[in-house]
Amino acid sequence: MRTAFQKFTGAMLLCAGLGGGATVCAQTNIVSGPLPAGTNHWYRTNVYQLNGAVFVRSNSVLHIEAGTVIKGHNLGSFGTNVAALYICRGAKIYAEGTPQNPIIFTADKDDLTLPDDMGLWERGLWGGVVVFGNTTINGALDSAGNAATPKYEVYEGLDPALNFGGEYVFRFGGTDDNDNSGILRYVSIRHGGAKLSTDKEINGLSLGAVGRGTTIEFVEAYAIADDGFEFFGGTVNTKYLVSAFCDDDSFDVDMGYRGTNQFWFALQAPDARNYGGEWNNQINEIVTTNLLTPQADFKVYNATFIGSGTANTNVTGGRNAAIILRPYVASKVYNSIFTDYNERGIELDTRQGVNAAVSVTEGYAQFHNTLWWGFVSGSGSGIVDNSIANLSRNTVASNYWTDTSLTNQIADPQLTSISRTNVGPTLDPRPLAGSPAYADFATTPTGLNNVGYRGAFSGGRANWAADWTALNEYNMLTSAGGINPLPAASAGATMPPPNPVTLTIIPSGINVLVSYLSQSGYSYQLKSATNLSSPITWADEGGALPGTGGTLTNTVPLSGSAKYFRVRAQ
Repeated sequence: MRTAFQKFTGAMLLCAGLGGGATVCAQTNIVSGPLPAGTNHWYRTNVYQLNGAVFVRSNSVLHIEAGTVIKGHNLGSFGTNVAALYICRGAKIYAEGTPQNPIIFTADKDDLTLPDDMGLWERGLWGGVVVFGNTTINGALDSAGNAATPKYEVYEGLDPALNFGGEYVFRFGGTDDNDNSGILRYVSIRHGGAKLSTDKEINGLSLGAVGRGTTIEFVEAYAIADDGFEFFGGTVNTKYLVSAFCDDDSFDVDMGYRGTNQFWFALQAPDARNYGGEWNNQINEIVTTNLLTPQADFKVYNATFIGSGTANTNVTGGRNAAIILRPYVASKVYNSIFTDYNERGIELDTRQGVNAAVSVTEGYAQFHNTLWWGFVSGSGSGIVDNSIANLSRNTVASNYWTDTSLTNQIADPQLTSISRTNVGPTLDPRPLAGSPAYADFATTPTGLNNVGYRGAFSGGRANWAADWTALNEYNMLTSAGGINPLPAASAGATMPPPNPVTLTIIPSGINVLVSYLSQSGYSYQLKSATNLSSPITWADEGGALPGTGGTLTNTVPLSGSAKYFRVRAQ
């Protein structure tokens, strides 16, 4: 059925009362439908409301400034009525927050000035963020897309005919594995996952055939009514992802995904949850005895997956196994921790025409140097059984623990504290001193952080999820050990000299926005002068900003006189 679509763009002023009678107002820009062609800028001085589906079309760019808030407003049920941001094939998004000023996507009812206006696990209030790319996928449910050369898929059963100017906006897939869809950095996506159609929900962050030229790091999916993250094929590499309290799976993979990932953190709620990882080669609904190519051959280093809790007797939320492997998936997991699940460790699926045991017996799916602890003998029983027989449910998956050369251990990782409430903060997923997480870890390959521990965190100053996440903001995750990770050069190698920068100056109401590219490991101080007569007097404009590797923006009030700007990296 074709979904009716209405476009409305406008602005309104929203105000929030603060203590002492003060009132703070921010303009809310209402956006809907396709954004204007070319380059679009969203600024932190505004709030942006997505009225239904919003599209960044091919050959267009969306820049989102650090600290910007985007709110989803559903126009109704299903399809384009569900608020979501779609980055179409050939488009780019540059959403570059900072630890101090993350970019937040949330529901329109979320008043960010009030800490208790939302339920901690309130889900499904809007859609999510969807990025489409041009990489090769191994199959599609859409019959036309599956028969096409190259193959393409239509996202989650949405209208395959919906197009603007001949561009079919729900398609993804192609031939360019190096495709670049832009940058997502320090982005928190909250309270989404509304249904797009019957049995089809949107995820926190959906990545459809996204290429390795794209940067995805420091992204949180919080309280989503479906998966936190889903990779529909693609080759994109990721770092520092948080999936917390999502209704279905924390990390879902299919259609031949082939990226490399490091530092994944998953935490599940007792009221609604499924697998920590649902890992497929093809889509669940494709039943075949054949190996579809390209094969889902992806890698995960340094993950910490925490389930819904061993004391949880709520069995309505799906089987809470750590990982389900489906036929032919070639996942490779290293230096990771799996703990506190209300079910088994690894489940082998038998629903796709061939038993997933082939993923084990053929050596496709591998686990190396991992820790497993806290698994229940039967869903809802509350009886903890950390035996190999229980973790594998007497399948060939037992090989992961009986083959000692793989260095997979059943041992308590001794995480500092597991908590799912905001009484605290008491959630601290860093292993204590003396934990087995600090031994028997594999060396990571070139291009990844070579750290001396298993899991996503270590003790000391290595809590990379502090400051910018909803987990931290909602008083759940401790701020102890918070750090903005420095580049590898800070560990002893020589830092490269700072690159020259070009300043971009854009008027914005009574201010001007001064932007420039930064490098991690440096701080940037914007300075201004009212004239260039000798001697020049340069004054600081605000405080120094930490480099992120992306664009930094200073907001400078207009004073009625000319100003000259420069920026100093130090």
